[in-house]
Amino acid sequence: MKLVLLNLKYSPNLGDGIIAECLEAVLREHNPEIEVSSCDIAGRTSYGEGINHSRAVLLSLLERVPGRLRRALVSLSLRPIVELKLRQHYRSGLQDADAAILGGGQLIADADLNFPIKISAVADMARGLGVPFGVYGVGIGKHCSERGLELFRQALASQAFIACLRDQGSANRWNDMFAPPNATVVNDPGLLASQVWPTSETRSRVRPLIGIGVTNPSTLNMHADHPGYDHQEWRDFFRHLSMGLLDRGYDVKFFTNGAYDDFRFAASVRANLPRELLSNDRVRIASEVRHPSDLAKLISQLDGLVAHRLHAGILAYSYGVPHVGLGWDCKLDAFFRSMGRERFMKSDWRPNAATVAKAIEDALEAGICDDRRHSVIEETKAQIVQLGKWLSHGMAENNRRDAIAQPEYHHSSSPA
Repeated sequence: MKLVLLNLKYSPNLGDGIIAECLEAVLREHNPEIEVSSCDIAGRTSYGEGINHSRAVLLSLLERVPGRLRRALVSLSLRPIVELKLRQHYRSGLQDADAAILGGGQLIADADLNFPIKISAVADMARGLGVPFGVYGVGIGKHCSERGLELFRQALASQAFIACLRDQGSANRWNDMFAPPNATVVNDPGLLASQVWPTSETRSRVRPLIGIGVTNPSTLNMHADHPGYDHQEWRDFFRHLSMGLLDRGYDVKFFTNGAYDDFRFAASVRANLPRELLSNDRVRIASEVRHPSDLAKLISQLDGLVAHRLHAGILAYSYGVPHVGLGWDCKLDAFFRSMGRERFMKSDWRPNAATVAKAIEDALEAGICDDRRHSVIEETKAQIVQLGKWLSHGMAENNRRDAIAQPEYHHSSSPA
């Protein structure tokens, strides 16, 4: 059978590529009867495509526009793109498919109608081609405009043949807005990164190296549960945090998840540091990462990590790197809670640098339970293998959604 994963595989934020690569790898290895491909719903076809280098300017401009007007502008600009480019891209990607899965990431979220418009269009194309449409490993945001919810309901309500969400909050929101089918909770596929890109290198150095993941505040303001992130305020936060970590005997490496606007802001963070901190090479900035495997390798070599980005934390957990989360979206709280690491999640969207530095020290001292970590990884793989077997069996028997019973998944939530 031919399965198409609908995702943001080639997004500049490589967390989406991590999800896609992990999901594809397990399905191909354990379900060879399935031909798996990805269709990036933004129309990209390879890593590095799109508006990566102009995103910082675009985000900065959109950030200053009031929400209602911004949604209207985004909707107006997307309409010709969907009609002239994306519909053909979706048709080509879904051609001859036996099933399509909206696969991974915070895709059911309304950032100025971007995802509602695209998901509505790709779901409409799947229906037109007679391709059953499901959801796996996806997160659902807390906030949605009236128009965004209407578009999502047109795409998803009573249409999906399977609904597997990546956290309980998302499952609850699915059941409130879109069921049937009722939602099942599964682990994020990105937890399999350490198996997809294994590393044999040991982290041995004079001083522990702490990665500080940097996200452009403009991105946070566009998507955060509590917008209002000031650029200079965050430069100062990262300056105080890095100084606090150096005082505790750690070295520091600033890094990003791949988006150029994040990398540019990280460079401005480094430029905001006192010159004496930069003279002895104890504070570094990682090179740009261009492929999910590059980000996985970078994080696997750290001794500890703190970041806003969800998949920086997911990669860290997969490789056993102690990590601290900076709150801005409910999806981070959900992940840390599911791994039993709530005390290392700093949900205050304006955290104190000294408090975060202490949390990193505590995280390194506590470490990550390898038995629990390996159990989570194996469970995540088993869930995807089961998905593949269920799809192969169900689709081979009958391609009609109402002839297929949604599988049950075991989901562990025991503490680390």
